[in-house]
Amino acid sequence: MEDRHTRSSFLKLGGAAALGAAGLPAVAHASPSRLASAFLASETTLQLANDKATWKPWFNTEGQAAAKAVGVGWKASESADTTTYQALIRTSGRTPKVPDLYSWWSGWLMKDIVDAGFAADISSLWQKHASAYGPGTRAAFTFGGKTYGAPLYLSYWVVLYNKHVFKDANLTPPKTWAQLEKINSTLKDNGVIPFGATIDGRWPGFIYFEEFLIRSNPGLYMRLMAGKAKYTHPGVVNAMKKWGTWIEKEYFTDPSAVTLGTGSSNFPSQFKQGKIGMVQIGTWFEPSLVAAGLKPGTDFGAFILPMMSPSAKKVVVFETGPLVVGEHGSNKSDAIKALDYFMSRNGQQAWVKTTGFVSPRSDVKSTSPVDRELVGEIVRGRYPQLNRFWEATPHDIVEVAVDQFDKFMLKAGDPKPILQTIQKQADKSWAAIKK
Repeated sequence: MEDRHTRSSFLKLGGAAALGAAGLPAVAHASPSRLASAFLASETTLQLANDKATWKPWFNTEGQAAAKAVGVGWKASESADTTTYQALIRTSGRTPKVPDLYSWWSGWLMKDIVDAGFAADISSLWQKHASAYGPGTRAAFTFGGKTYGAPLYLSYWVVLYNKHVFKDANLTPPKTWAQLEKINSTLKDNGVIPFGATIDGRWPGFIYFEEFLIRSNPGLYMRLMAGKAKYTHPGVVNAMKKWGTWIEKEYFTDPSAVTLGTGSSNFPSQFKQGKIGMVQIGTWFEPSLVAAGLKPGTDFGAFILPMMSPSAKKVVVFETGPLVVGEHGSNKSDAIKALDYFMSRNGQQAWVKTTGFVSPRSDVKSTSPVDRELVGEIVRGRYPQLNRFWEATPHDIVEVAVDQFDKFMLKAGDPKPILQTIQKQADKSWAAIKK
């Protein structure tokens, strides 16, 4: 029976073995060359679909490590953009043509593919590896008591800044919003654009909306994500107006000229040259800076944006996304076996070594001094962690919102018409969900 879950129940929830000798062909009297050929022939290579073009070398390196360890590996197959990729999974999800493994998103987007029957239940893998992962990570991929994904990454949304630019301007990471404003004006006076921003790919439009609202009123942000507040709320309007003031002061790059993300990106070169001082982005973007020749802790650092009210408790935005096994895939058992390796300590150590990411496994430490310092600050400060806009609210609202935010980034003005358009969609979405 298909295990479906109502959207209302989702709201209430808040938001395999190593290759053995028996698996090898008889090679007792084979020559070394024949032995190697026999072993290679026993390996299975799966397709790992994704929308992260710049991650292809990392995916393939990890796939080779999995093949060596358990006899089942993978090769990356990427789509040109996120919209095309989502369409690919949704059109193939109920057929044997669905990719063996594919990356996805947590929250509402994850619920959509679970309800559609596209994702395989991998609860058995979580039972095996549960002690090394936090319960909150598993919860992001769990619906109706079953878990349908393994964490591909855990990322915090922070400001990455050019340490040389800051040093030249005699600046240090801000502790207050007033200090942040001073940094912006100083950089602008020195001919440096304070923040990188883009509308490339549509989705980045939410980034600064999210931060301006959270830094002014995190409780309002959480209510908005849950449909318990409206986009026309005065607090949301004021956050948009503050964002618009920064746009008018030219504290952001031309969003139509800069690209950054998991696809092609021209931001790293401009950041490296000191033309742009900072960017608000997930820590998953750090390897792109490293690939451009920047060293974490030496050439760039990170800080969490301060709250607008000095007395408010600091919070941090997090993002996690799963690797999913296609429920109807033709290599389902092999895909689960490969995912078992990926979740293991050895698999995560290889992944972190390749990418420089933060691992969600508690016994695998980051190789980046920037990430180690960030994680330490978050743990010591016991910062509340808020789910990213993209995953935190129903996606039909998100799709309308990012287009409206992109429009605002190109020409800031009165935010009320934009917020009214988003709220119109939100009213429709929440009415359908609560039926």
